[in-house]
Amino acid sequence: MAAVNRNGVLLSPQEQRGSTRLMSLFDAPQKKCLRCRESVYHAEKIGPVNGEVFHKQCFKCCFCGQHLTLKNYCTNQVDLNDKEVYCTAHVEKTKATGLDQEAMGIKHQTNVSKLYRRSTTGQLNMSPHIDAHSLDIQRALSAPKGSEMVNEQIHGSPTGPRIDSSALHIKGAIHAQQLKQRGVTRPSEKHQYPAYVYNKRQEIYKAQQKLEQKLRQEEDALYHTFKTEREQEKNKLSKELDEEWESKLKELTEKFDREYGKKMKKMKEGDQKSMTLQFERNKNELQKNMTLKREKKKKYMTLKLIEREQQQTSELVQKHSHQMLELIAAKQKEAKKELERELAKEVTSQENGDVTDSVVENLILQEALGPLNAVAAPEELPSPKPPAYSKKAMYTDPIVFTELDEYVFGIAEEEQGSWTELIQQLTAPCISDLEKVRAIFRWITVKDLNVMEFEKSTSGDTPLGLLRGIKYGTETYHVLFMRLCSYAGLHCIEIKGKSKSVGYEPGMKFRDDMFHNTWNAVLVDGQWRLVQCNWGARHLVLNKDHESAQQKKSNRRDKIRYQYDEHYFLTDPSEFIQEFMAVDPKWQLLDNPITVSQFEDLPFVRSVFFHFGMQFIDNPKAVLHCNSKGGVEVKIRIPNEDIRRDVVFHYQLRYADRERKNEMDYKGSKLERFVFQSMMHDYVIYSIHVPAVGEYFLEIFANKIDETHKIGDDPNAPMMPFRLKCACKFRVICDSLSNKMHPLPHCAAGEWGPEKARRHFSLEPMNHKAGVVTVADRLELKFRMPRQLHFVTKLRVNGLDDHCLDRFIRQESSGDQVTFSLAFPTPGQYGFDVYARPEEATDNQTLAHACKYLINVDKVASPVELEVPRVESAVALFKEKSGPTSMFDKLNMKALNHKDSKIKVTSSNQAIIEIALPERLQVSHHFIKEPDEDHRDHVSVVREDNGKKAKFFANMLKPGNYLLAIYAKQDTEQTKMSNVYNYSIRYCPDEPELANGSASKKKTKK
Repeated sequence: MAAVNRNGVLLSPQEQRGSTRLMSLFDAPQKKCLRCRESVYHAEKIGPVNGEVFHKQCFKCCFCGQHLTLKNYCTNQVDLNDKEVYCTAHVEKTKATGLDQEAMGIKHQTNVSKLYRRSTTGQLNMSPHIDAHSLDIQRALSAPKGSEMVNEQIHGSPTGPRIDSSALHIKGAIHAQQLKQRGVTRPSEKHQYPAYVYNKRQEIYKAQQKLEQKLRQEEDALYHTFKTEREQEKNKLSKELDEEWESKLKELTEKFDREYGKKMKKMKEGDQKSMTLQFERNKNELQKNMTLKREKKKKYMTLKLIEREQQQTSELVQKHSHQMLELIAAKQKEAKKELERELAKEVTSQENGDVTDSVVENLILQEALGPLNAVAAPEELPSPKPPAYSKKAMYTDPIVFTELDEYVFGIAEEEQGSWTELIQQLTAPCISDLEKVRAIFRWITVKDLNVMEFEKSTSGDTPLGLLRGIKYGTETYHVLFMRLCSYAGLHCIEIKGKSKSVGYEPGMKFRDDMFHNTWNAVLVDGQWRLVQCNWGARHLVLNKDHESAQQKKSNRRDKIRYQYDEHYFLTDPSEFIQEFMAVDPKWQLLDNPITVSQFEDLPFVRSVFFHFGMQFIDNPKAVLHCNSKGGVEVKIRIPNEDIRRDVVFHYQLRYADRERKNEMDYKGSKLERFVFQSMMHDYVIYSIHVPAVGEYFLEIFANKIDETHKIGDDPNAPMMPFRLKCACKFRVICDSLSNKMHPLPHCAAGEWGPEKARRHFSLEPMNHKAGVVTVADRLELKFRMPRQLHFVTKLRVNGLDDHCLDRFIRQESSGDQVTFSLAFPTPGQYGFDVYARPEEATDNQTLAHACKYLINVDKVASPVELEVPRVESAVALFKEKSGPTSMFDKLNMKALNHKDSKIKVTSSNQAIIEIALPERLQVSHHFIKEPDEDHRDHVSVVREDNGKKAKFFANMLKPGNYLLAIYAKQDTEQTKMSNVYNYSIRYCPDEPELANGSASKKKTKK
């Protein structure tokens, strides 16, 4: 279609060719560099070579990397499909084999010789005639001379526009060469901007430096004001407290003088001394109280000052950011106009010299001025609204920023003297707004600003002086982010609101004076995006030993392992609202903004929840209410199979009231035994049945494991421990309970079912793939093994020692299959633990827990009487007999300590009971807190001296009366265990323990 100007007049062919030729200099490159696959601009293009183009810095031998030129490069003459370039040493050469007189070159020379001989004999006169008319030499010789005729040679018309070294496309190439000669190198080998754009950017940076110097003076004045105000407030507070101290000391002295004057004549010498000592004690007490009061007031004053200073700093940085953005916008507009003027000189009419229509110029400028697009004015900014596309639409994996992040880490280790210099370095390799924001975010999150050390002499014009606001607490992460964005030409604002931060628990109500927070919204490609730098910065300090500044600098990578949280970079509003709620509804960036009450009802989640793509099933609220049986469920889906395969979950159930926040037991049983966790299909389920009426917190943890947490090739390599992170938390409320809840069997902590065995040991369950099984009489569990494993199994039931059930387990291995056969002595609920290690591992290699099953046995055809009585029987025994029974002596047992069956414990919460016994004697126990709490899990038994001594370590969780019943039998007997000794233990930590066991006489008398 023919081109037209703004008046609708057709452009002549010459005008079209001129505009097309200039437009080609600035249009987005259509070809990619063969080496780096990035766009190639005209200023840095070499080629085409074999139909391909290269950047100048990419034009090198693909074998050895030697830089090449158009004079010394070589191409593959053997394989014509090879588009690469080579140096002369590595180019594949043709092999001259079988050359005879029929070869083309030799045959040609032979024929020439024959023709010459024939011409000399008069047979033929065919000598070539080469003169000025040959090979267009005549045209070259007749060309006009002089530089003023260059345009005529190119355009065929003496009236064409003059194109010399000032022409834009020629000037770009000249500038690029000048930059290279000056040693200006780019951060990477990849192409960034044409040289003339680079120069324009440098001009803008110089203007920014000049403005920054002016702004810094204003900032210095503000910091000087802060310092003066702090000194004034400090002196004022000190003066007030000194006056108060003097006033109270005067009152105390006058009171002493009055009392001393009244009693002086009647007092004895000892009474005078007593009064003087009492005065000194009162004085010291007053001084101590005043010191505490001084520290408290000083702390309160400092917090108030910092809060006010942060607000003033934020307002000043907002003002400075606005000024910097205005400057950048003005300078970019100037640069654009300058390029427009240069283009106007070149794009001219071929026939009458008229300037080409601005419509054509604008078409050219759309691509030519991309890197210099003017910063939008405040009135031109888009209104806050939900982003048009999600974060995943921008990038799916942060690995795309690996090269940029590594570059930023290098910048973070260097020192800069100004914000402009810092931003110039950070954004040097950045083309898009996204890359600029990323560079700033990673610089802030990699700099451990909270632990940076500053010398007292640090001033504002030094590299560390840039961060003095962080040192004094007057500048926060979000203010720093806003400042840096403005220097990069990015619009950024701060947003105030509420957050579910440290100290917040599910179900809490937000008050006006609590849980305030501030974050940023930054404009990226015309879309407002949310950033929380403070929460994104996570640092793990490996060594906090004091070292010199030089040592810290040299060993920096060895001393600190940096961590950051990707979730808080450009977070989607639908996820951000789970933790942060803007006071201004429009800055929630939601289609339907929520209220404070709705924010409180949202589940308490952390970034781990979103990292692994978790989703709640049934949309639970932050507060879960139990049914009449104390039951409630939480289900979390993990849609991604690759993530689900390696994600480990765990949980913690604890009391919500402050009085019991450190208690983890209910009547001797861990609270975690009232929660059933299992993986089912693509989700994890938590079934909670709380033991008593009250409020609880259920906290769910998760993390993804790697190969070091699985069984590996080395049979003796232990599985490495890993850290779990909070994913979500709920408040669980039970208002009423109709049934008594019993704890699950005392198995290893964590999930039920075979998924753990599959995850860590690659054991594939062949049957019973759920964590809970209901059977009668017997059960078989079958697994397929990837390698031979050594197993240890335990069958557990509440109220019994594990070894009592060992004889009901049978294990059989055949090839790559292992079968566990279980027989059950009585109906009830059982737990089955499986531990494993490689068969070829050494004997001292620890077994790791593989999996566990919850087994409900409905009925047993032939019940078996168990060796140890139930807890209820043990309570009845205490009422009948305390101390040793007749079986104690019959079995040749002897008490080595605590000869009295009544034990009082005051200094610690542990009682140690030692008993001598034959080595082939089996022992067991019951441990009960009156009236009927089963605490047997809090007693450990250790056999010493080759089994001839048994130590019972009884741990008391709370003050009260405890009953320890000890049972024994001969190892060879098939009878029940007999009760041999009953101890009564009183745990009373508040009562003093005296050597003679009696109470103090003074205390008794009182």
